Amino acid sequence: MGVSLARDLQTPPTRRRVPRRLREEQMLDAAGKIFAAGGFHAASMDQIATAAGISKPMLYNYFGSKEGLYIAYLQRSGRALLQAMRTADSPDAPAEARLHAGVLAFLSYVDDHRSGWVVLHQEASSQGGPIAAQVAELRQRIARMLEGLFDSDAFAHAFVGASESLANWWLEHPDVPKAEAARLLTSIAQIALPAR
Repeated sequence: MGVSLARDLQTPPTRRRVPRRLREEQMLDAAGKIFAAGGFHAASMDQIATAAGISKPMLYNYFGSKEGLYIAYLQRSGRALLQAMRTADSPDAPAEARLHAGVLAFLSYVDDHRSGWVVLHQEASSQGGPIAAQVAELRQRIARMLEGLFDSDAFAHAFVGASESLANWWLEHPDVPKAEAARLLTSIAQIALPAR
């Protein structure tokens, strides 16, 4: 019995490996919090690794660079936003109902990710390169999704810009209910919705 206990004390406990996909999600969650707290430039890979409970080399192994990590974070956030907007209402619902549901989903996403939303747009406006390109691609994807609702492709692009601007304004005016902000934005779109 004593030999068995001595052997158990000498054998280090085995670590359970976290599946790659889950580990990646954990790293992106931690990165999002760090990026939101201080922006892309102020964030360090050391901070992100510590927040994720991993080593800094593991971050580089998964994402290659801080910029690669940030782009992966933006891509994941963009997919989540698009999914929320796409599934906000039935594809068979009238255009006005789908638009209103999509606007509410958009504002809910902004509300749930406030600091990340602010950082995302500050970074996009202050820096070019792959990060700005990622944000521009997200805008394009949202505009393409809206083109199915409006009679004008140009209006779909203009509506994306108006939506971003209203979202930024709304974050600075927390006394305005989300439903009221959505109503304001939806009312702008009335001129471009197809006749019922």
